[in-house]
Amino acid sequence: MHTNTATSRQPIGGAETYFIRSGYRSRTEVEYFLDETDDTVTWQPDVYPYAAARAQELGRDVVIDIGCGRAGKLASLAGEYPAWSYIGVDFGDNLVWCRDNHPFGEWIDVDLESAERLPIDPSLVRRSIVVCSDVIEHLMNPMPALSLIRGLLMEGSAAVLSTPARECRSGYDAPGPPRNPSHVREWASDEFQALLRASGFEIHYAGLTRSDDASNGLSTQMLLVGAGEVEGEQR
Repeated sequence: MHTNTATSRQPIGGAETYFIRSGYRSRTEVEYFLDETDDTVTWQPDVYPYAAARAQELGRDVVIDIGCGRAGKLASLAGEYPAWSYIGVDFGDNLVWCRDNHPFGEWIDVDLESAERLPIDPSLVRRSIVVCSDVIEHLMNPMPALSLIRGLLMEGSAAVLSTPARECRSGYDAPGPPRNPSHVREWASDEFQALLRASGFEIHYAGLTRSDDASNGLSTQMLLVGAGEVEGEQR
């Protein structure tokens, strides 16, 4: 793991730009991301093992995967920890594929751009760790998904998040949009942490991890978060 301290020539933006610096251009439309398996490269290979290690430390035995895609890495966890329970959350063809091909787990059809609550028993949530691995950058509006995750944390869960680190991919001051056509925007590490804090998360760990197991480049940011406070929120 590594922490990057690069800084931008532009100040971090506000809520209207999801805290990305002034002048950055996000995509105005993006296609549905079909998670088709490529067996030659594993993307974000360390995120799920990290989440499993945190689950063991915290005594959790439920994994809730937000934006699970075809859930290949969740299936690997299920093979390693067969006594745990697994809940995958996505929509469209990815979730249909999971229901047709994965005999383990519960698969919940939710549009992450609109839903802010999940139909999961609170007793399961309290035993869970949440994973949201390289999903946020695909969303036109990431706020409902962040609100959904924070709602789970308020029930007693913990979450591991990952997303590209723009300063390590295209450069801090890259004008955007991202090179990946399925990404709406990519945050630099300080911008993403500002977004999370403003959205009511407490950051317990933030660093860089491998984007894939071919290049082994540390260009993905990974964070362990809990529920914090939103300014002006009534408890």
